[in-house]
Amino acid sequence: MTIRAVLLNDTRIDRHHGCTSVVATIDTLCAANDIEIVARSTAHSDWRANPAVAAAFESADCVIVNGEGTIHHDRPAGQILLEAGPRAKDHGKMAFLVNSTWQANSAESLKKLQAFDIVSVRESASEAELNGLGFAPRRIPDLALYHRPSTAEARDGIAYCDSVQGPKALALYRRMWALGADPLPIVQLSRRPIELLRWLKRYDPSISALLRPAHARDALRATVQDLNRQIANRDEFTARVAASELIVTGRFHMMIFALGAMTPLLALGSNTHKIEATLRDAGLEPWRAIADAAELDDDLLTRAARWHGEERENLARFVAQGRAAMEQLFADIAAQTRSG
Repeated sequence: MTIRAVLLNDTRIDRHHGCTSVVATIDTLCAANDIEIVARSTAHSDWRANPAVAAAFESADCVIVNGEGTIHHDRPAGQILLEAGPRAKDHGKMAFLVNSTWQANSAESLKKLQAFDIVSVRESASEAELNGLGFAPRRIPDLALYHRPSTAEARDGIAYCDSVQGPKALALYRRMWALGADPLPIVQLSRRPIELLRWLKRYDPSISALLRPAHARDALRATVQDLNRQIANRDEFTARVAASELIVTGRFHMMIFALGAMTPLLALGSNTHKIEATLRDAGLEPWRAIADAAELDDDLLTRAARWHGEERENLARFVAQGRAAMEQLFADIAAQTRSG
């Protein structure tokens, strides 16, 4: 029988190649297991207020929640996603939380989590935190890793992209400008003036920062660069990742693409433990996770542009096992829903 599913937190609205790939993986693996997604709720929206989703809760067999980077520090958006577990149970449906980070959430959040039939987290730090709370999630890498970039005959050049945290992004850009690297933005900006203004302002939380000439100049340069150097096609973008000698990034999904392409990388820490933990899980050297863009210099870039010791073998195993675990996850979602 075809399983009817509701998908919450479809992140493609973020115009981000990583989020697009996550949802593409969900769609692909659902289709492979005869799961039809009959209703979707987009990221940054309250699924509880969506009439189509509310109606689907009545007729669907299960709900799949794409956690991504939403469920940490008791963020309101994360709380809304977690409420899907108890709601599904109230309707006699199966509930699955996939592809999630978990960090610094409350006992109330954990209680909601217990309503899910399967929980998968993206890295070992989230897994360890839940283990310490008496919960045993599956650990499966981010679903964007399922995408297989095309390979290049030769690698050349250092490419970089920003951070989800604006001040860190600008600090990273300033270092990479000084080092002469090539920008490769992962977010696809709209040309709408309000969108560009929002991007311009993200580099400092204070509006008055734009009155400082040096900051305004660099923020404008970064915004124009991101707009003009973006690559709309995901496969073309990831081919560039695969053709690069080194990727430097503060974006989690850019790191995931580099891992999938077997491209050496350096990653600036983000707003949760996901970057450092994923690098550990992949068996890479700990110095590939950097705490501050000021650490970047020519010597570090040269060192980072090649694999060391058993890194290549560790990474190949991580990627292969991760992709197999993703396929098994959705097979189990289908099997549990049919048997439940």
